Amino acid sequence: MPGLMIDIDDTCLFVTEKCNSNCIMCPMSLASRKRGLCISQEDWAIIVDSMPEETSHITITGGEPFLEYRNLLPIMDQINHRFPRAEVLVLTNGRALAIHDLFEMLKPMITEQYCFAVPIHASGSELHDKITQTPGSFYQSIIGLKNLAKTEAKIEIRVVGHQLNLSDIGDVFRSLADSGLRIDVINLLAMEMMGCAAYNRDALWVDYHMLCSAAEQGVLYAMQHGIDVGLYNFPLCMIPEHMWPLAKQSITPSKVRFYDECQNCKEYNACGGLFYSTFELNLCTVKPMTGCEST
Repeated sequence: MPGLMIDIDDTCLFVTEKCNSNCIMCPMSLASRKRGLCISQEDWAIIVDSMPEETSHITITGGEPFLEYRNLLPIMDQINHRFPRAEVLVLTNGRALAIHDLFEMLKPMITEQYCFAVPIHASGSELHDKITQTPGSFYQSIIGLKNLAKTEAKIEIRVVGHQLNLSDIGDVFRSLADSGLRIDVINLLAMEMMGCAAYNRDALWVDYHMLCSAAEQGVLYAMQHGIDVGLYNFPLCMIPEHMWPLAKQSITPSKVRFYDECQNCKEYNACGGLFYSTFELNLCTVKPMTGCEST
């Protein structure tokens, strides 16, 4: 439920369960999004004031945090004054940022310490809106991204890969690179198999090798156009070795799991592991590297 979560180097403010999209692969359940729990601005002020002075990285997330903008904007102002050098990552679908009046209130609070991570699920509106199950969501997110480009914030695009966008995944990277949007980084994400993602897994799950293969040419195209690219939530043995430099240890430490056989892998310390939800559902067959593999 909403509140403060601290995990090693990241302090996460979970603002609300509510969301204005209904993404088919959301790691939250439909029931939790409908329940829409949130915390008052007064309680948030107390929470932020109690955060350690040495806090260096803050994540703001939901649900969709800007559905609670009346609570969130004062929180951001408090963060800016109390932690002016902290990096602040805002996870948002960007749709609310297309609203002129809301964005004008938000804009003065955005400093160069901020990064906004916005998901784009397809190269065009039809498939994107099918995945979000929300008509108009693609264009609203694009307008939100254009508004963010007027600020000092870093802009990250997150592309969650699954069966529904597998054949389009390379075109997502190409279309973003050709869009004219100011984009600093595009990250390809393997799903967190909880909530709606777990419920819809028969329609969504795709082998990591297939996903990386489908994305590879688009990834290369984006990099050739000056956009950084990362691979999030993939164990190293499930992606081609020449793509390893793009792989990040991205899973929140408390959510990481490894199979017993992973302990003997020569890349164990460099690997980001699996989400515990993927681990529990036994969806991924790992291939530990012992140093004896044939070339």
